[in-house]
Amino acid sequence: MKKKTVGRWVLLVVIASFLLVQFSAPAMAAAPYQTGTEGPGGMIVGTQTAYEPDGMIRLDVNQPADLFYDEPTGKLYIADPGNARIVVYEENNASQTIGEDVLSNPSGVYVAADRLVYVADYGLKQIVVFDEQGKLVKQFGRPEEPIYGKKNDFAPKKVAVDKRGNIYVISEGSINGVVQLNNEGHFLGYVGANRTSLSMKMLIQRFIFTEGQKAQLFKSTPPSPTSIVLDYQGLLYTVTNGISSDGIKKLNIVGDNILSSSSWTSDSMVDIDVDAGGNIYTVDVNGLICVYDSFGNLLFMFGGGDDKYERQGLFKSASAIDVTDSGRTLYVADKERNVINRYSITPFGTKVYEGVDQYKQGLYVQSEDIWNEILKMNSYFILSYKSLAESYFKQNQNSKALESFRMAEDKEGYSDAFWKIRNDWLQQNINVVVYTVFAIIVAGYVIRTLHRRYRVLQPLVRLRNRVADIKLVKEIGFMFYFLKHPIDAVQELKEHRRATVRSATVLYVWMLLLQIILVYAKGYLFASGDPDQMDLLPIMLTTAVPLLFWVIMNYMVSTISDGEGKLSEVYIGTIYALSPYLIFALPIAWISNVLTYNEKFVYDYSMMFIQGWSLLLVCIMVKELHDYTFRQTVRNLFLTVFGIVLAALVIFLLVLLFNQEVEFIQTIIQEMRNRA
Repeated sequence: MKKKTVGRWVLLVVIASFLLVQFSAPAMAAAPYQTGTEGPGGMIVGTQTAYEPDGMIRLDVNQPADLFYDEPTGKLYIADPGNARIVVYEENNASQTIGEDVLSNPSGVYVAADRLVYVADYGLKQIVVFDEQGKLVKQFGRPEEPIYGKKNDFAPKKVAVDKRGNIYVISEGSINGVVQLNNEGHFLGYVGANRTSLSMKMLIQRFIFTEGQKAQLFKSTPPSPTSIVLDYQGLLYTVTNGISSDGIKKLNIVGDNILSSSSWTSDSMVDIDVDAGGNIYTVDVNGLICVYDSFGNLLFMFGGGDDKYERQGLFKSASAIDVTDSGRTLYVADKERNVINRYSITPFGTKVYEGVDQYKQGLYVQSEDIWNEILKMNSYFILSYKSLAESYFKQNQNSKALESFRMAEDKEGYSDAFWKIRNDWLQQNINVVVYTVFAIIVAGYVIRTLHRRYRVLQPLVRLRNRVADIKLVKEIGFMFYFLKHPIDAVQELKEHRRATVRSATVLYVWMLLLQIILVYAKGYLFASGDPDQMDLLPIMLTTAVPLLFWVIMNYMVSTISDGEGKLSEVYIGTIYALSPYLIFALPIAWISNVLTYNEKFVYDYSMMFIQGWSLLLVCIMVKELHDYTFRQTVRNLFLTVFGIVLAALVIFLLVLLFNQEVEFIQTIIQEMRNRA
């Protein structure tokens, strides 16, 4: 009987498991892509699906270039450049076409508040305006105002219109930014220009390349924005294809970018839209869709390319994105397949938007349950920790707020919570602190008095003297003499060998170890990153290599400028001149653990002081070691720094050439394999 009962239970479990798999599989397979969000350290981590494919809209369009969803009517306007028209999609079919006999190459479409349809026609080089029935109202081309610029072309790609009737136009090749016109087409000015940025590699290449090579490799002008959109507050948003830093901009009325730069943006974005809540949606040419909140925090990342199969939700070449005001439905155009992919929000996405909306309103406590529920589904959702931290902080649960602020990587909030915790601790323990300090002072006085009378500390004194008499210890202790009497110390170094290469090497090793220790010793607020995720080798190399270059270059310069110092003396003198940093950097790092941003100046000025002190000692060391005048010292220092920069440049070029040779050889080998 027991065997039959067990068998029935096993059978029930098997059947239940089978049914669970059957019903779960479609839910997992509904989205042919993974959804990601921003996790700790700016890393992209997986999360639940926020949007699911909800069908493909197949119309008779040729390379759709732009979309505009009109919320009051529920109509979707599609720029159809291949057929020179605007297609209006409504209730599962194309209900209307606009401008078939007028347009040439429409690349942007926008429905204004007054119900007029604005079209950016790249072929006509005009902005063409229709009413809702498709009747031509007006059209205008290149602004005639002199301030527009005589050489500036007018090649409209995208258009947007604010509530006052002002028109914003993306003109291809416009390095000055978005063209702003009034409702009659008169030029008002430019806004939102991009800036060029040069990396160190590009600066070096500009220094050594010919003019012809520079013309081929470098852009001396900033790229023009790629697409624009206006939100309900009248703020202008732009995206720019080809740049990753500040690729998304949110411009205020004076044209300043007020959007915090996200740690992750695509460098091939082609379109942007904003919902009624201020959440930002972008799509890049590969079909990667990114959703940000109004502050620029990445919420979701999904979609992508699909080269082999025509799967819903994936793309061959995405060209435009538009979203309903609620953010519940997305429309994304694929200009190669000539379809519009539609996405619908999932319960998880809805839950996140509820939390985001309450977070923006400052309803931290009210949204606590929502964010806790989201964390149960995804423990890496950074915005959850930030909102919960604000909730705990508002309720004076400072320890929990501190932990959540750290998980959210919000150092400003962490500083505020830590200040409260520290203040509460001091208020509760101020008497203990005062009595302890007083007791230590009294104990010190008593011990010193007893030692003077009865020599109670004599065994410790003998031990200290015995250790101090060790030659290596005595040489390392020479640092403290160097701090007080740097000029005499250099003379002692030259004439009496108070320090040796051995002791200097020990200090160089301590310098390298100190860089690693400081990574872990600094307070969270003053650390440059997560110690567990930092690569320690580059930290050591960025200290060791400059020191090595300095010693070699300073000696080489001194040999051709009548310097008296030997290579070993430069080697020893350099590290002893850095004594302030070697001695005081670690205590300052420890002190930073009890500081907040309110006392940040204490840490910053302390580090600046010991660094400046060390630099001064280096200058004194060079002057005294080589027996230079002040002018000769300055000349030596300048030539040493110049030599270091030149040597670094040569090494960089050699590495660059070596990499190019390796790539060339790899290309030849690959070509031979392909032909074989």
